[in-house]
Amino acid sequence: MRRISVQRPKEKLRGIKRRLKALDKWSESLIGFFPTEYANEKYWNWKIPILDRMVNRPTTNKGIQAHCARAILRAASSIEKAKPENMKDAIVSALLTYPDMFDSEICVFFCNDYFSNFFIRNSENQKLIKLERGSLLSELGITSINGFEETGFHFVMKDRLEGEASIYESEWWSYRAIHG
Repeated sequence: MRRISVQRPKEKLRGIKRRLKALDKWSESLIGFFPTEYANEKYWNWKIPILDRMVNRPTTNKGIQAHCARAILRAASSIEKAKPENMKDAIVSALLTYPDMFDSEICVFFCNDYFSNFFIRNSENQKLIKLERGSLLSELGITSINGFEETGFHFVMKDRLEGEASIYESEWWSYRAIHG
């Protein structure tokens, strides 16, 4: 279950094994699933169903994040394998955000133009800059997932609230299924 810890954002994390087991069960539930009912939309997405403290600082660690990354990548792989022949042009991807992973999601793009423009963000309020170095999977100690290519971006978002500007920065790692 996807939940935000509004009242206790830094409280000690409890039930880690139970929560990771539930995430694995969610990932396994997507075997044989493809969101065909959304084919008339530009895309379909499913955010990682987990408590924010499981994957966000300061209450997480790389071991937990690696487990969660593997679960979402397995889910994306299952969706890619279940893709019907008449939707072979749909693009299946996983988007892992880092170092806080609560915004991570699986995406299926039914519109290739929408996918092509998804990572083009260059406005005053949002910027995505392609990373020429590194690998999130390597950083988390995960071997690459077969059939997916990894691309990293530095994401910067400016938010203005009551005249004050705050800047949020993270990494976005896209894992796109390669049609073979």
